[in-house]
Amino acid sequence: MNHDMRQRGKVWYLRKRVPLDVREEVGREWIEESLRTRDVREARRRRDVRMATLEREWELIRRVGDPSALESALAEGELERRAASRGELDPAAPSVVERLSEELSTKAQEWGRHKRHVDRFGAGMDPEELLERFTAETREGARLRDQMEALRGNIPISLAGERWLAKVDLTEGTKREYRRFFKTAQERLPRSAQVTRTDARMFAQWLAEEGGADGSGFSRKTVNNHLSALSRLWGHIGLDKAIWKGIDFEPAKAPVKRNIWTLQETILLLDAATALRGKAGARMPRLIRIALHTGARAKEIAGMEYDPENDWLVIRRETTKTDAGERALPCPDAIRDDVKAWVADPWSTQSVTNRFSELKRGLGFEGRSKVLHSFRHTLASRLHELGVQEATAARITGHKHTGMTYGVYGNKTAVESLRDIINSLDWDARLKAEREAIARRTQSVQDAP
Repeated sequence: MNHDMRQRGKVWYLRKRVPLDVREEVGREWIEESLRTRDVREARRRRDVRMATLEREWELIRRVGDPSALESALAEGELERRAASRGELDPAAPSVVERLSEELSTKAQEWGRHKRHVDRFGAGMDPEELLERFTAETREGARLRDQMEALRGNIPISLAGERWLAKVDLTEGTKREYRRFFKTAQERLPRSAQVTRTDARMFAQWLAEEGGADGSGFSRKTVNNHLSALSRLWGHIGLDKAIWKGIDFEPAKAPVKRNIWTLQETILLLDAATALRGKAGARMPRLIRIALHTGARAKEIAGMEYDPENDWLVIRRETTKTDAGERALPCPDAIRDDVKAWVADPWSTQSVTNRFSELKRGLGFEGRSKVLHSFRHTLASRLHELGVQEATAARITGHKHTGMTYGVYGNKTAVESLRDIINSLDWDARLKAEREAIARRTQSVQDAP
């Protein structure tokens, strides 16, 4: 309960060892700060708030190096530009870039003498080669180089991405995905201002052939997601985003085809779910029935709300993947009780995904062709069978469709117009009929001579 806390006299202090991988950038081994309270409960609350801040700072360092030095240099450069615009800048004073350049040269000479690349008079290795070696082989050299490049408008891709993501309205899941994309791009590409169309094309092909943790390459969709994120970032920082568009590449990995769940397979899932022990035996069938009737994604189901006044299911923007995913739907009659019970005691997104995956693998459904997300395709297929127009089906499933406007509630009349369609899915009757058909087939086999 009181971990990472120490009491001095009557006042509580935070005491936390800095992780080894960020210790050099932070500049100290221990964080020791007064929590300014004698009350242990308040101290725990303040500790948790401060630790959350520190963890975010350390994670940022892991992604982009020490951002404070870059941000400090950029802030100093901005102050210099403002002073110049007001005519308040001393022309005789060296600029920020000039001061950093002088510091870089001095530090490189000191390092060169220590490594015996040059003598005490500076003779020996060519000065340009010495600078190149110093910035490539030392953290201090890399830090000074990065600051100078940033002041010239050439900000590291990950840092530019962090600054953009702080302003843009995206879900946390999308931001995490974009951070991975930007980190990969920073590792494989020159600095943003130096990236050419050829670099972009070669990067796309590398993603397709060797991307991913296992080096087996990404699917076409995932590569295009990388390119789309980089295009948006390039537009934000004022570079030519067209270099990321229209790139032709050959994916090494075939796209995963999501198959629908058949009625017989859905029955197997429901029966196995009902047989689970404890609370899971009630929650899992609800999860499956909600997915079947709504086509909602895992995160949407986990964060789903019920509006009793309108009898609607409400899926907020923060729980969905796209603007189109934010929607309200009439609650299907068949699952109203399931929905009420679910929203009162839901699983987290991770639990939804992991528990369903465990269930379906236990029934022999291996691989990625049939997952919880497959219920979206199952619902879309059923809507197509019923002759529902594409735009209407998109409103139900939360897919983007030309001409649609989005918003969680939108037009109340438009939402209510979906009620008859949703209730016409008739999954319960179809599942009952399939059970009866299975029973007849089983009986027929047993009666056969």
